[in-house]
Amino acid sequence: MPVHNTADYLHKCIESLRSQTLQQVEIILVDNLSVDGSSEICDEYAKTDKRIKVLHLSIAGLSIARNAGMRIASAPYIGFVDSDDYVEPAMFEKMLDAMVQSDAEIAYCNFLLEYEFKPNESPYRNSGDIVIRDPKNVLQDMMMEKVSCSACTKLYKSDFLTSLQFPEGKNYEDRLVMYEWVALCNKVVWVDSPFYHYVERQTSICHTMSPMNLYHYFLAEYGRMRFMEKYSLFEEEDLFKIRTRLIGTCLTIFKEILLKVNLREFKEPVKDMRQKMKEIAALPEDTYELKYRRRVRKIAYHWHLYYLTHFLFKKGGDS
Repeated sequence: MPVHNTADYLHKCIESLRSQTLQQVEIILVDNLSVDGSSEICDEYAKTDKRIKVLHLSIAGLSIARNAGMRIASAPYIGFVDSDDYVEPAMFEKMLDAMVQSDAEIAYCNFLLEYEFKPNESPYRNSGDIVIRDPKNVLQDMMMEKVSCSACTKLYKSDFLTSLQFPEGKNYEDRLVMYEWVALCNKVVWVDSPFYHYVERQTSICHTMSPMNLYHYFLAEYGRMRFMEKYSLFEEEDLFKIRTRLIGTCLTIFKEILLKVNLREFKEPVKDMRQKMKEIAALPEDTYELKYRRRVRKIAYHWHLYYLTHFLFKKGGDS
């Protein structure tokens, strides 16, 4: 579990792990440069619970912390939790049972969105059923946002993760790798229960949508599309829907970035995104929706006119 300046949430998260119905667990807390007391909280827990190990890193980064924890993990199964969230007591026991019974490489469960000022939400039926799934179908649902790509709603065989790691120096690392991991599976099992609680914080990476965060999001979505094109995993009808959704997301992100930045100060990321739009424009015309093809072609081949008419005038010349 990566820990970085989450002292206000840390006790609840750690206690949810300590109180798992599966008691034979190894809890690895990876503190990376916390300055709010989180580091000391981790050390205190390690003194009172022999199942807890603490690493203190001299560099910050979610992927760096996760990879460091994976390297010292000794259990046959591995799960990830973010330190500002928490989990239900039966989460890991139920997912482990499902994995053992199905011999799946990955199990996943549902999540609950927990808000400060409005009721909690879950986008699933939460029937409690256990369903063995074809990895290709899970992958398709991930691409269409029907299954979360978060690493935290899942349990993995340790030997399956031996040669895998999270990309360091990038945000949205789950979106960058989870589809690749699922594609490597022979079986995936779904536990249709809301075991993971996402606590919505306005200061989390996913809510701090700076231009650079948005750029990383663009790269993640574009990477998913290129992966899908490379391996031809889906029928053309499904591919059309997935490609259209991913391209639409890339266009939305690109627009949001241009509305936020001074173009001269964000020149290289914009140049990179435009190059990727040219690669999208080179796809056959009937492979994604017409409304997006027009916008992609404007960005790829009529950039100066597109920017002038859609952004520069709207921003009053502030670029």
